[in-house]
Amino acid sequence: MGKNHRHKKNLKADKAKVKLKQTKTKFLPKGLNETKATFKIKPIVLAEQLKERSNEAPLSKRKLDVKDLCNRMQHYNENVRRSACEDLTDMFRQYSEDIIRDNLDDVILNISNLMQDRDRKVRNAVVKALNIILELTDNEKLEPFFKYFSVNMRCAMTHIDQGIQEDSLKFLDCFLVRNCGLVANTSNKLLPDFFTLISRLKNESSLGRTLTLNLGSKITTVSWRIKVLSRLHAVLELILENNKRDIDSNVDYDANESNTFPIYKNHFYEALTNPSLEYWESLEDDTCKNTLDIHLSTLIPIFHDISMEVLPDKKVYVHEGTCLNEESLAILWSIVNTMYLLWKYVEKNQSANPNLMKVFTSDEATTFLGHLMKLFPYSQNENTINTAKSALKLFDTNLDPNCVKENIMLCYICFVLHANIARDTIKKDLVIISSYINKCLLTKNYINQHNIQYFIEVLRLCLLEKSHLWKKTRVDVKKILENVLVFYHSVSIGEKQRMKLFKILADLLDNPYLSKSSQYQSWLASLAELLCKPQISDTTVETLLELARKNCSPFLSAVKSNFVRILDNLDSLNIVVTKKSYKDEAAVKREIVYIFYYLRELSSKEFKMLIIMISKHVSEEDCQLIKGYLQKQIC
Repeated sequence: MGKNHRHKKNLKADKAKVKLKQTKTKFLPKGLNETKATFKIKPIVLAEQLKERSNEAPLSKRKLDVKDLCNRMQHYNENVRRSACEDLTDMFRQYSEDIIRDNLDDVILNISNLMQDRDRKVRNAVVKALNIILELTDNEKLEPFFKYFSVNMRCAMTHIDQGIQEDSLKFLDCFLVRNCGLVANTSNKLLPDFFTLISRLKNESSLGRTLTLNLGSKITTVSWRIKVLSRLHAVLELILENNKRDIDSNVDYDANESNTFPIYKNHFYEALTNPSLEYWESLEDDTCKNTLDIHLSTLIPIFHDISMEVLPDKKVYVHEGTCLNEESLAILWSIVNTMYLLWKYVEKNQSANPNLMKVFTSDEATTFLGHLMKLFPYSQNENTINTAKSALKLFDTNLDPNCVKENIMLCYICFVLHANIARDTIKKDLVIISSYINKCLLTKNYINQHNIQYFIEVLRLCLLEKSHLWKKTRVDVKKILENVLVFYHSVSIGEKQRMKLFKILADLLDNPYLSKSSQYQSWLASLAELLCKPQISDTTVETLLELARKNCSPFLSAVKSNFVRILDNLDSLNIVVTKKSYKDEAAVKREIVYIFYYLRELSSKEFKMLIIMISKHVSEEDCQLIKGYLQKQIC
């Protein structure tokens, strides 16, 4: 048998292990066995910090410039972000021109990003900064940055954090109060987000919405809806005001002054001069322009649901009005004022979009307005008159305990709807409206400078434009006219509104029924006295000349009896010229003289005296024309 070599293998393996365990330490030469403490250093150089700062550059109290503060606004600590925002606000007050010239883009970008900050104190600091920036910066310089503000504000409106949602209205208030043009330019995208604040879609396939509750907030659901609805009203008001401004900006040319009419392609001009990207986006997507038209149909149902929650089901006393508490009154204020603006919008754009009228003629709208008229008129509960109205403090709040403005607006809406659609309640509604109009006319201090504008619109509807509706009721319209005449002589209102009322009364001459009123005939005869007063406006003279052209017998008879006084007063008469069509006072005085052209049955003595006095104020050609016509009237 061969020998077993396992023993030798084991010995070799043990020797190998021993070799592995042996350490091979290399000692330093004698004298150098010590710790080496030297190390290399590479300097970190920040070039920006080495630059010398100019003494002219604006600095904060902490010696930080604008760029440093903008960097701090991106810091992870909320206290640093807040203090940077406050310092930047103080700097903007002091160095607004320098910051606008050099750093406006950085400032707006960082400020707008903080609109969605998670800390409430930071967002409050942003509100203060926004107010200062909008106050001290021209709208033209802000317009290129509207995109930043719009996107961040809309994101805040739809944010998952309810605190950020609530503060989004504070940011919106800044733009509404300053009216820099952001709201009007971005309203098409802004409006849908309003509905998200108080409602949600019933399903994704339709525009129908249902109200949501404000559960996770310190603000009650009703108070939150008041805040949202009041801002919605302000946004719609700005949209209509912007549309009106565009119409008023149209250039008129006088054919007498020039025989050329320059034609400009305004949309090319806007494309070249408008730095905002919103203009180009609106060209790419035409449907965005009609966002308001699309969402109008959802507004009325939302208003109906909200009103059903706060308004009573029926009157406590049938023959009296409905008393409302503070929150109910604020809801009514927002709804009625917004509906009035919506009707004005529908009325103005109906020709371009006939379907808009369906907003008010739908079954839901009819039911809603019927519910409002069932509780008409409204007033404020005496126990809540002195309560603060913080929800509406930024806007035109209602401090009238009788709610006259809201009631008048309801009269207006109801009247125009009865004129456009046939409703079963027309007789009942018109009787209530006529009773309230007479009450406003006869009650002292009911009509004031805050509601006279809307009241005159209602009177124009009742007496002129929609007067045929009274035939369906037993209401005596002549009684309303007599009260209007008493109101005209007794009320103290501005000259502009008084002139509108004067024009309405003068136009009633074309109404064959109302013009026969004895009091109205007496009023027409008294108008000749206006030409004997020390001062008269060009609009009044135009109206009087129009009455003469219509052969208004009471007025012409009074002019004939007083023509000596009128012509004697003409030299010293002070003319208030308000229209561009009149170059000077002499042109208005010629209009007064032309009134005598329409006189009838003159005696020869009156004719001679009249021609002598007229020749002093008109050209020889006009005098001969008047003379030739009046000779035929000599009896």
